[in-house]
Amino acid sequence: MVAKHAGFCFGVKKAIDIAEETAARNEGKKTYVYGQLVHNERVIDDLQKKGIEFVDEIENIPEGAVTVLRAHGEPGTTYQKLKLKNIDKSNNLNDATCPLVTLVHNIAIKLKNNRYEVIIFGKKGHPESIGTSYHIKGNDTFIVENPEDAASVVEHINKSNFGKVAIISQTTMSVIGYKELIQNINDVFDNKFENLHLSLKDMSSPFVFVDTICNPTKQRQSDTEEIAKKADIMVVIGGKNSSNSKELAAKSKELGVETYFIQSADQVKKYWFDGKEYVGVTAGASTPDVTINEVVDKIKEITN
Repeated sequence: MVAKHAGFCFGVKKAIDIAEETAARNEGKKTYVYGQLVHNERVIDDLQKKGIEFVDEIENIPEGAVTVLRAHGEPGTTYQKLKLKNIDKSNNLNDATCPLVTLVHNIAIKLKNNRYEVIIFGKKGHPESIGTSYHIKGNDTFIVENPEDAASVVEHINKSNFGKVAIISQTTMSVIGYKELIQNINDVFDNKFENLHLSLKDMSSPFVFVDTICNPTKQRQSDTEEIAKKADIMVVIGGKNSSNSKELAAKSKELGVETYFIQSADQVKKYWFDGKEYVGVTAGASTPDVTINEVVDKIKEITN
């Protein structure tokens, strides 16, 4: 069984469309993308064939070149550096930041402006968490990666004697993991943290958490859990660097299901399915349908 919500979310699709349309308009010249547009190797390879060049350093983008920014969001410093190279939104810069990531940036800024110390539940090296961090403070925003690290959050709050604290999440983190983090913090912090709605209408409570995990991530995690509870084996398809894909694999493993995290159909092995009846398949938000279909076809071929 294949998860209902598997593969491209609208933010990823939008980013790919922007890159392809930009390259088509810029025919005959190179279009540059700063960083991985999305975390999927096949998607990146396909875009490279369409005249798009991916660079990890702004210094490697030529003066005035047509440029696309990745879906994960960027700090303000990126826009400043690009502007110095005569690359900006009014001319040759195409911003493919996911609207739901932009929403998190705006929430973080509003919380900061209302004197909250913002803490991020996310991956320290992930471009989204780095971007959100820079939008509110710079590169020293406190980022917590695991629910088990709740004590370090409380220590950070107590050590700095913050009067107001807000916890937000990277959009692709574990839903259950976020709930566990808040619960673990409240267990040692006298249940002070309260849920604050995304609308941020009432910012009177001194200690709050905001659910900024995006709906596509929630849908994929929920679908994966539903299938994994019935499955003898789970195959999770996603890019090696895809945070949301890794969370799907982790979710399956937590449920005690034999789980394989792969990038392509050629990684599927026949022996995985020996003695198995029910096979579950799910895929991260940056996995193209063609890859999902190839994996499903390979599984069908192997299992007759």
